[in-house]
Amino acid sequence: MTRRLNRRSFLALSTTSAGAILSYKWLKPATAQLVNDQIYAIQTGDVTATSAIIWARGNRQSNLAVDFSTSSNFRGLVNTIIGSQVSAETDYTGTLELSGLRPDTTYYYQARFVKDATSGGLSQLRENEDFVGKFRTAPDSEQNRTVRFVWAADMAGQGWGRNPNLQITAFDGEEIQGGFVIFDVMRKLEPDFAVFCGDMIYADNAIPPTKEIPEIVGGGIWVNEPAKDFVAITLDEYRANWKYNLGDEKFRRFLRETPIYTQWDDHEVTNNWYPGEILTAEPYNGVRASALAERARQSFFEYNPIRGNEIFRKFQHGKHLELFLLDERSFRGPNPDNNQPFLVEMLGQEQLDWLKRSLKASSATWKVIATHDPLSIVTGGEGDRDAWAQGDQEVLGREIQLRDLLSFIKSEQIKNVVFITADVHFPAAINYDPSRATFQDFDPFWEFVIGPIHAGAFGPGGGLPLDSSFGAEYEFNVFPEEPNLPPPNNQFFGSVEVDGSNAELTVNIHNINGTVVYNKVLVPSE
Repeated sequence: MTRRLNRRSFLALSTTSAGAILSYKWLKPATAQLVNDQIYAIQTGDVTATSAIIWARGNRQSNLAVDFSTSSNFRGLVNTIIGSQVSAETDYTGTLELSGLRPDTTYYYQARFVKDATSGGLSQLRENEDFVGKFRTAPDSEQNRTVRFVWAADMAGQGWGRNPNLQITAFDGEEIQGGFVIFDVMRKLEPDFAVFCGDMIYADNAIPPTKEIPEIVGGGIWVNEPAKDFVAITLDEYRANWKYNLGDEKFRRFLRETPIYTQWDDHEVTNNWYPGEILTAEPYNGVRASALAERARQSFFEYNPIRGNEIFRKFQHGKHLELFLLDERSFRGPNPDNNQPFLVEMLGQEQLDWLKRSLKASSATWKVIATHDPLSIVTGGEGDRDAWAQGDQEVLGREIQLRDLLSFIKSEQIKNVVFITADVHFPAAINYDPSRATFQDFDPFWEFVIGPIHAGAFGPGGGLPLDSSFGAEYEFNVFPEEPNLPPPNNQFFGSVEVDGSNAELTVNIHNINGTVVYNKVLVPSE
């Protein structure tokens, strides 16, 4: 029988579900006093060469403690850090920074909750591996090690939730069944880290107990176990969407083993939102998008291992790779103005200045910019163009800011800039060349698009072609035969590998089985 979670039962997850979903034991008593022995999940993020952010969730007021070691069995030197208190104010989530780490080193850690910050002593290794994680610190800026990462977006959208009957055969022949199967596939690639390019929850979508699978892909009934019958408006409802996804064992296992760098996009709040927008449709009925965004942002930071209080940030992995994460939601101007001949903000001046300074100062061979909204794919309806482009060959609205950035990159002779993105629920490789463009004062570059990883598959909005302002041209794309096809159909993630020996950057786009459907090798410019 499908469990149907309404607002009341779903929000009760904040205090009871840790025990209902997960349980584990100690091998022997610990010296630290335990409040309880139940952690909802653990994950690592924003890893640098010398530090990492550890995240965990418990189910009552306590202090997060982390034991960590370079030994997988925690023999030898084990360090313990006890952090600040978690409580109902943070939905019992907390983060703790490990610092002073060695570059390019694998660390193992276990998270636990203790009664207070004075509770001392090391704990023993947990019997259940669910609560022991690992991560590898970044190589320092002089190291030539090969670095591999995956990027993903668009999860549990359009009502396609956790289906226990979903089954695939991975590229290595393993049968994988139930839930968010793509995470077991991505884990097989053993990436150094993952980039989540937004829409990692769909707070504005309910997840019904069942859905009809389109006949074009075989028909039948899709079962959601559990279901979710609400659209998020309150803070607790936004939190509940993160908990829905974390209820999936495959997702939790991926997070235990793979550090993440995460962004948000629109569905962490509501579809195509912008600051100042008034939402008139049901169930919002006049609520300001900015009020929802404040609650959504709090839940985003509560449920992700993020350093600091900004979504835009940067991280270097070795000599050849630096990653720049953008926030294209918090500072944007109104979507309806995006077809105007004047500047409409996308990044805001502070973020744009930061990005310019950071790109200019970067010593890395490759500068990979994670832009959760695509540059030339036209999204949103007429009068509600949601990304950078609007379909006019002239440079308008938000494109004026993009023109400024691309011109700066050329004038400062910043080489080897690549964009990765998502949002549109189909994969693509797009080449930009000034010889085809309306605006021509920029160097040629590439943009690579992936998604969805577990949501409805779509094609270009309204069947519109690429915006020609910057000479965009598809080299590759895959559009579904009809809109909103469910997994396992038309689901895609990406991987990037930077070779430590010759600095070549290889982009692969994979289907849900992990099979490479597109490959591009880029040779660095001097």
